[in-house]
Amino acid sequence: MPRRFRQWYPELAKAAFLLKVPREVERAAVRPGMDLYRSVLAVFADRICLVQLSGGGVSRSDLAMEQVVATRTYSNLLRGRWSLLAADGTSFDIDYNNVGQRRIAEVDLFVRRHRRGSSQRPSPIPVRQVSDYFFVSALAALTARAVEPQQLIHAEAGGRPCRDDQGRRRRTTGLMVVEAASELILVNRGGPTRPRFRALRYASVVMAIPYQAMTSFSVLTPPADSPARFHRLVIRCGRQAIDQACLTAPDAVVAALAAHGVPEVEGRRG
Repeated sequence: MPRRFRQWYPELAKAAFLLKVPREVERAAVRPGMDLYRSVLAVFADRICLVQLSGGGVSRSDLAMEQVVATRTYSNLLRGRWSLLAADGTSFDIDYNNVGQRRIAEVDLFVRRHRRGSSQRPSPIPVRQVSDYFFVSALAALTARAVEPQQLIHAEAGGRPCRDDQGRRRRTTGLMVVEAASELILVNRGGPTRPRFRALRYASVVMAIPYQAMTSFSVLTPPADSPARFHRLVIRCGRQAIDQACLTAPDAVVAALAAHGVPEVEGRRG
């Protein structure tokens, strides 16, 4: 246990996961007595505790597991961020080096297992196919870790011509939506568009949202005079609103959410 956090060890030692997150310090700059870790994360079956360096001292944050409405894993080369989205609209974020990605994946799966609640087999929606290499790989990774039935219900390959909100010509980055027995999984590349002549970013985002945490959803279609023709799928979990851009209407996602009993509120129509 890092010395700055040692006073919490008796309380946190029994956590299912107790992770140390190092600071970004060049090896040549390390000096005796320096704090080499910026935070410690303890994950229990009923709560998550984060103690971290803050200013000249140490701060502590606690989040009850029942308040977690989604998990989000962001990755971009060696940089990673794992986020717990809370029902009050806030997020609980941990930045880390992707060298530890496998352990973060274990923690993410642990939290999701404790937030799934009741489940049912995926709805009878035709399974989609995906050709984009990134999403093929992402789907294979999800399938390898799956502990419940799941199916691909919405896929958009990256690289399609589009426009952004300012009318500038862009290309899409792509999207994949997977329906699992107890949660909806969104996989995207960060922002929905990229400049036409710029290669795709290495960034990726995987978000898992349990159906039992969803309070409503809506689909916002773009006005007829809007240069950006993206639909917006908005999933609300209490005060937390998850907004996903879709180039094509997410009809299969709407059907899946309805089949799992998530109420739809009327959205904006173009």
